Amino acid sequence: MSLYEIENLHIHFPTRRGMVEAVRGVSFDIRENECVALVGESGCGKSVTARSLMGLTQVTGGKCLPGSEIRYQGENILAFSEKQWRDYRGRSAAMIFQDAMTALNPTMTVADQIAEAIRNHKRISKHAAKLEAIRMLETVRIPAERAFEYPHQFSGGMKQRVVIAMTLACNPK
Repeated sequence: MSLYEIENLHIHFPTRRGMVEAVRGVSFDIRENECVALVGESGCGKSVTARSLMGLTQVTGGKCLPGSEIRYQGENILAFSEKQWRDYRGRSAAMIFQDAMTALNPTMTVADQIAEAIRNHKRISKHAAKLEAIRMLETVRIPAERAFEYPHQFSGGMKQRVVIAMTLACNPK
């Protein structure tokens, strides 16, 4: 059985000049523990397709057209309520964004940001979440002593590893 079934995905964005068709009839499946690569030229809809699996295209005005289907474990995620999206994101699915700096809050330490993500999806104490955050940072080879530093104190590659740690912290499928 597939973890995801994407069928006939069409995503449009409204502009001053009318609707722009960003994704046109994409279909594919993803099985559990399978790696899938979306390959194509710049502007072909790879990122929009990935964002649709996280329910993030609506944030920028995108609309999945009728007939589009995204099923996660057989359930149509396009019909999710806001609460269902919150439960799904992080716990069931997670996304590592290309630009780590936009995913990180410059006013919080990296450990606090990871701990906050953990506490949003698991019922654990602040202390336990911070310990888990430090463990996750060490998993991506960031020393524990750097956990209470701010994103601006990290190189681009280290910021990307922080985002990876945050993404993996809740064990998404």
